[in-house]
Formats: sequence, C-alpha cells, structure tokens
Amino acid sequence: MRAKWFFAILVILGTYLSWRLFDVQVLNGKVYARDALLQQRETLDVPGRRGSILDRNGIVLADSQPSESVFAVPAEVKDPEAAAQSLSAILHTPAAQLEPLLTGKGEFVWVARKIPPEEARRLRDAAIPGVSVIHEETGQRVAANGTLASPILGFVGIDENGLSGLEYAFDRLLRGEPGKMTMETDHFGDPIPFAPEVADPARPGITLQLTIDRYLQFVTEQALGKQIRKWHARSGTAIVLDPDSGAIVAMASLPDFDPDAYWRAKPAAWRDHAVEDSYEPGSTFKLITAAAALENGIAPHALFPAHDEIEVGGHVIHNAEDGFMASGKRFETIDDIIAYSHNVGAAEIGLRVGSVPLYRMVRAFGFGSPTEVGLPGENPGIMPAAEDWNKVGVATISFGQGISVEPLQLAMAYCAIANGGVLLRPRILARLVAADGSTVYQYGTEVVRRAVSERVAAQLRAYLRQVVVRGTGNPSAQVAGYTTAGKTGTAQVVVNGVYASGDYNASFIGMIPADHPRFVILVKVERPRGSIYGSEVAAPAFAEIARLAMLHEGIVPDERLARTGAKRR
Repeated sequence: MRAKWFFAILVILGTYLSWRLFDVQVLNGKVYARDALLQQRETLDVPGRRGSILDRNGIVLADSQPSESVFAVPAEVKDPEAAAQSLSAILHTPAAQLEPLLTGKGEFVWVARKIPPEEARRLRDAAIPGVSVIHEETGQRVAANGTLASPILGFVGIDENGLSGLEYAFDRLLRGEPGKMTMETDHFGDPIPFAPEVADPARPGITLQLTIDRYLQFVTEQALGKQIRKWHARSGTAIVLDPDSGAIVAMASLPDFDPDAYWRAKPAAWRDHAVEDSYEPGSTFKLITAAAALENGIAPHALFPAHDEIEVGGHVIHNAEDGFMASGKRFETIDDIIAYSHNVGAAEIGLRVGSVPLYRMVRAFGFGSPTEVGLPGENPGIMPAAEDWNKVGVATISFGQGISVEPLQLAMAYCAIANGGVLLRPRILARLVAADGSTVYQYGTEVVRRAVSERVAAQLRAYLRQVVVRGTGNPSAQVAGYTTAGKTGTAQVVVNGVYASGDYNASFIGMIPADHPRFVILVKVERPRGSIYGSEVAAPAFAEIARLAMLHEGIVPDERLARTGAKRR
C-alpha cells in the first residue's frame, strides 16, 4: 500500500515538474528569459560630454578632456593588503587609506577618480586582481589658461557639475543630456567589469562662446595686478566694455585661483568682485549728478559758489585734500567741479536739481537694479528709497556717498554716456554652439532704456575730457597718441554700515578715444596702502589697458597727439 502511494506521489511530482518545464521553456520562455536578463542588468545614467567655454575668437578657455578612474570589486581582490601596497605606489595615496576599500563582499567601490594618464597606464600594466581602470564619460575639466578669468569661468566638482561662475550659471546647458548604459551583474547584483552596453547615447553639452577676448583679459589682469602689488591692496577689479554693444571684452577680479585646484584657494578668491561686490562709488558718481542737472534745465556752464566746505542739515561737507582747488575762484562751473572733483560743488548741483529729479536720473542709469548679466551672485547695490532722500542725503549722494553700486553697474552707466545716452544690458555670452559647430543661439545688443539725450551725453563726455586734460586725471589717465576721458574716485570702505577708518577704494573709469569711445574701462582697487587717490592708484592701470586695447584693435596712435600730451601742473 505504501509503495502505491509513493509511486502516485512520484507520478504527480513528475507531471507537475514536466508541466513547469513546458511552461518555462515553451509557453512563457521568452517572458522568463527577459525577466532573468533584467535581473542581471543594471541601467545607469551616463552624463554627456560637457561643453567647452571659448573666448570671442574661438580660443578655448575651459574644456573637458578624457579621463580615467579606478574601481575595485572587493570580492575579487585576493590579497587586499598587497593590492593596497601596489595601488599606493602608483596613486601616491597611503595604503592604510586604500585597504578598507578593497575589503568586503563584492561591492563596487571607487578607488580613485580622474587620475593622470601615466598612472592609468601603470595600473593597467600592474594587473591587480579585482582592480580595474575604466574610461569615464565625464571628463577632466581643464582651465586652458591657468588662472586667467577664473572668477568668471568658475569651477566644477568631481562629476563635472558646475559649482561657481559660468560653470554654475549655465551648468544645465553645458552638461548636455544624459544617456543610458546597462551593465551586466553577477548573482550578487554587482557589476561585471568590462561588460557595458550603451542603450541610449548621451548627447554632448552646449559650448559657450563668450564676448571675452583672451588677450585683453590677460593684459587687464596684468595691469590690475601691478597696481594691487604696488599699493599693497587687498583686491581689485577691472572691466573693459564695448559701449556700443554692451559686450564685456575683459573682466578681471583679483585675487584669483586655479580652477583645476580650486580647493587650494581661499573661498574669497572665488569671488567675482565685478558683480558680487557693491561699494560707495565716490567721485565717479558725480557724472550722474551732472547728468541730472543738464537733463533738468541747468545750463552746461552754470555757475555755483566755490566753497571749501558747506553745512547741510547740520552735516559738514568739505572737499578732498588732494591739491585740486578752483584756483581761488568765487564761482565755478560744472566743468570745474567735475575736473577738480569738488564734493562741495557736486552737493550744490544736487541740491539745485532736487531729490525727485536726481532720484529719477539715478534710476534711469540702472542703479538699484541688477544688470542681469547672467553671472551668479550679482549684488545690485543699495539705493535709498525715494522718500528717504532728504536734504543731507541728496547732498552726499551727489558725490557718491550714501549709495552703493556694483562695478559692472557703474561701468554700464558710463557706457551710456559713451554711446550717446542709451543704457544697454551687459552681455558676456556671444553665442551658444552645438557639438557640430552650428550656432544654437546668437546673442545681440539689448537696449534697456534711453538714460539721457545725445546732447547731454556729449556734454558729459566733454566734462570727462577736462578731467584728463586739466583735472585729477592729468597726466595719469593720458595715453600717448590717443584722446582719453574719465573720472577719478576715492571713497571710504563701508563695513557693516560703518565707515572703516583708513580704508578706501580708489577707482578710475574712463573711455578711449574721448570723442567716439571704442572702450569703456573701469578700474577699482580696494584698500590700497600709501595712497588712496584714484589718480595714483587706479588711473595708471586704465591707461595701460586702454593703450594695449587700442593697439589690439589695430587703432594706431596719432603722432600729433603723442607730441602734444598735457602735463600735470
């Protein structure tokens, strides 16, 4: 009886197993095969090759180069201690730091990322069991010119994700579209080395072509750095613009850093002072006050009392002690006030204009609003609300105190003066370029508004010309063979709402040639020692940048102007 039951059970089991085999292999064979394959494969995102960053002439500023990395499958490492010693000798990493990575049960672990080609070659030759070198789809980001333009370009992380500057601001465009890669796995679920299959190719990122000129960027940084070193200053910025298009041709910010080793620099060096800083502009703001006067009916040669100091609302305003006085005149014109940079005269102009017209003019030139240049961390400065412009406020703002601006903001205001009165949007991008070299998008000149009339802009340029001919910019802002125009500035540094004793910003902003400006150039040096005046600290850098920029554009000096250059008395 038991034998019969046992035989019956065997028949039932045999029938069931036969049916299951038929089901698995015939009826649903394809389904089970597909499920098994899916269980043995892992799908990974594959980043696209990051786009490059080029200067206006197509010269590479930042690019991604092929990279290789090292990974290990610990379950396949036969002798973790020996493997760690071998890796240490090649990667120059302590063996004690490597050995824990090689110990475990089959987990995929990175040992080193983005290693030099020579180290990759030596590791392949070493053939360490369980350790492999693979080509990474994400490349090694390389700043082609070292520290050049580093605060503008920014830097990326280990997986080429943008962390600062243009790399951060346009990260989404630069990194492209990820693809898909499948990797076969073993029964533990760990990847099997050298068995990748690309299911969906990654699409490379967009290349950014900038308005920056590599050569002019270099000479701008050199000229600025020379003045920073000479005057033992803390930092500085210099901006070179095309006033007719708003294109940023060069923008230096010092100190700078090496984007390929950004972690070695202090975070302060990552800062782009041209857009992230705001400061009291001092006397460079007097042109805005003059513009308000001219636009509101005050004659270009109107007379104002010539005083060394005045009292406004219990607040004493006095001229700077720089030796530029009005030669004993009882009255002075706007021309004199700008040329000799008189605070008292500027205050007199502002008070005659009045708070509302002055406020409107300041806003018309773009102050109090971001420039929208597209760089991260832009600081639009601080402008008091219209209702807070009392008599004292009007007087001090008229000569650049009690208001803060960003350097690029001020430079764009001077571009409006240079181009006939039109405020433009600054731009640092020339075009977006696809991987095949075709243009995805071409950037053009963008008008914000008309700030002043052409007549007023021409008169303001004439005032600025006198600064260089007979005023505070003579002779330091002169360039042999060319006409220049500009304005010096000196202003105390504000820290937490309080003026820092003995700390100043020295600046100069000008244009070349004076009649039909090709370039507007701003130079600001923070906290110089030994002199605080823009004429001594900043103007020489302006002159050097201006001279080289003109030569670079193929505009040769006029020998007649070179022989008749004015001399400072």
